[in-house]
Amino acid sequence: MKIPKNKALELIDEKISQFEKVLDNATYNNRYGEDYKLAYYGTETLLTELFSKEEAMNFRSSVSSRFAFIGGKIDYAKELKDYKDHVNKCIVQLKVYRERIQNFWGTGELDTATKSTIVPFVSMSFDETDQDINQYVTGILKALQINFETGERYSKDSIPQKVQSRILNSDIFIIIFIRRDKIESGGYTTPSWLLKELGIAKGARKDVIAWVEEGIKDIAGLNYEKEVIYYERNNVKKIKKATIKFLEALKEHNLI
Repeated sequence: MKIPKNKALELIDEKISQFEKVLDNATYNNRYGEDYKLAYYGTETLLTELFSKEEAMNFRSSVSSRFAFIGGKIDYAKELKDYKDHVNKCIVQLKVYRERIQNFWGTGELDTATKSTIVPFVSMSFDETDQDINQYVTGILKALQINFETGERYSKDSIPQKVQSRILNSDIFIIIFIRRDKIESGGYTTPSWLLKELGIAKGARKDVIAWVEEGIKDIAGLNYEKEVIYYERNNVKKIKKATIKFLEALKEHNLI
């Protein structure tokens, strides 16, 4: 059975409202309670019905929280904050799906979203500690059904030829800068291979959209580019603002 566009939007809005209610009433003791389960598992079911089981899995991956079990005293404030951040990710991701339905579905019955013919290359760190922001950004692309290429793990000697080829053959270059080492004079470095991959893209005159973690000192002169998107991993408001700017950039470059 096909679902009309207005009904799909209504169902998405209902899930957003449920998560917002969960967020407003969140306490340490009611984390992951019945209202949360209704919103979360209902969203997975909804995405399976509207799109596919794979899309529901993409949603789960993009909003998942990473838990660290360490012996000793429980940090109640941090655990509550992590929970709220997770719920906020669910809300933001649902808004991405809403944008996709609004832009790509017909006014009558469900139409299959037309995948973008523009294929970006996504440059990112492969360290485990950076997977949260990587999955968040690539989760947005997956939700919008934008196919993308990525590189391989960092090579100490040089950027592998295969990666260079993928960058050169891509239509647009998206890079996720992450903080690495602290600088004595203030600020942070970013992995050198990200700067090398950026250099290849700029040398080939590729359009660039850059996610930049606040505090990084050197991003190779991109500071004056309008597609620089600053973010803080643990600042939900700034992540929301960055997401909106990212969607605007994708639209400007005809990916959505």
